[in-house]
Amino acid sequence: MPKNYSASGVPLQKGTACTNCRLRKIKCDGRKPKCTPCQTTSSEAFSDYQISVLEARLHELESRGASEDLQRLETRPLSTSAETSFGPLPASGFEDLPPILRRLLVHNFIMNCCWVGFFLHRGRFIKTVLQSEGEAPTFALLNTTYVWGNHLSSSQNSLEQEATLVSRALQSSAHALSENHPQKITQFIQAEILLGNYFYLAGKTVEGKYHVTAAASLVLGGGLHKIRSSDTEKSGYLAEALGTLALPKDSVEEGELINAFWTVLTLDSFWNSVHGTPSSIPYTSSTVRIDTPWPLIMEEYAEKPLDPNFRSSHTIENFLRGLPDDANSPRATQCKAAILFERATFTGLQFKNDPTSQTNFDILDSLIPRFISTLLPVDRANLPPLNYQLCINSLANAADIQLHLPFAPESVSSRIRILNAAKSILDLIDTWAHVPELEFIDPMLAIIWTIACKVFIDEILRLKGPGNPANLPFTLPQIVGFSKRVIGAMESHPFPLMIVQLTQVKSALASA
Repeated sequence: MPKNYSASGVPLQKGTACTNCRLRKIKCDGRKPKCTPCQTTSSEAFSDYQISVLEARLHELESRGASEDLQRLETRPLSTSAETSFGPLPASGFEDLPPILRRLLVHNFIMNCCWVGFFLHRGRFIKTVLQSEGEAPTFALLNTTYVWGNHLSSSQNSLEQEATLVSRALQSSAHALSENHPQKITQFIQAEILLGNYFYLAGKTVEGKYHVTAAASLVLGGGLHKIRSSDTEKSGYLAEALGTLALPKDSVEEGELINAFWTVLTLDSFWNSVHGTPSSIPYTSSTVRIDTPWPLIMEEYAEKPLDPNFRSSHTIENFLRGLPDDANSPRATQCKAAILFERATFTGLQFKNDPTSQTNFDILDSLIPRFISTLLPVDRANLPPLNYQLCINSLANAADIQLHLPFAPESVSSRIRILNAAKSILDLIDTWAHVPELEFIDPMLAIIWTIACKVFIDEILRLKGPGNPANLPFTLPQIVGFSKRVIGAMESHPFPLMIVQLTQVKSALASA
């Protein structure tokens, strides 16, 4: 490939040539907003070329099993920046984007859709959006996927383009229930989850909480916590009337509803814990008993549909009681980790203030390590993407920290427990946080890494004080080094929420 040079004749840094020139393998001079070769080449000719690239990649995606919603894919995201001359985007959320941009954004979204909260069947989604097979998605769903496709682009996109796409998504979501679509409620739940996750990543936690809470209201109102409930005497899937929520036509649509419920509960439980409030889905209350079975990878619903006579009950209650189950899919594992994080956060504080609640504490105290011991190590060879695996394992260790954190100042055993859990998170960071596949990471990790770093910073302060026991696992220089390594990882992923968290831990470390 020819070497690229800037307009001043200095060789460009590797990776800074524009996407057009990289794809066409020609010299790039790095001029902004558009380099000289792009100025002299018609946008129509390049669009035809890029369409062919997209079609080849999408064909590869489908041939590798588009129904596998947790399949690890190596395809890199494509640029969606102004380099490709799309012109101004339509401001209306009910007017679709230019075809080439639409395909680019959907391509980038599909590459990372599982960890951003996408629970629908990926193969069916691709066919409806890109191949015009079946009912086209609602504008609410389309526009939220465009927002994420833009974020997951390989280029630095303009703030104006991002703002327009977000505005379109909010506009169409506000009118989602007025659209004439048989799956409008399911797709509205999906859109709200995607928006909530996006706003959390953007550091706009109030907006994130609003959209995730809205999704929680929808799944409860639709009775999705009672799918396959043993309480029902009906022959259908659900135990409660669903109003305008369409009943599933087949095992895949049933799987989408099951996964919708657990995706919402996972995000709601985690982020509400971060806000210091209980989950919007009160799953420990007798009035909202969760009977829906644990989620599966979407392909499993198609290949091995649930037996028509299968019924489920007390799903979360049985898990928290330590009863064994066979629910070990990546989606189920992430749900369980989030539930443990939420329960640990509030149970630790409750036991601190009310010693009579020790039974609940003791159950979690044994359940969390047992759960961690069942987790597969993070590995490229495993089915879920590295991002997904990293989040599950980190979240489980963060639950251990949350349970014992209130007792660390007085209890040596709790102090050692949270240090070892934080070190486990650091080990995951050291091994995986800097690999190329993790250019984009789950916004949950911004919080989890902050939790781990604060454990180390608090330990620095304790080690500087008097009366430290001799059996502590790490020395002061080691702990300082641990803190700096977490901060280094946070600096390498500078999305808005991470930047906010990074500012906090840097200030705390400087004070320590």
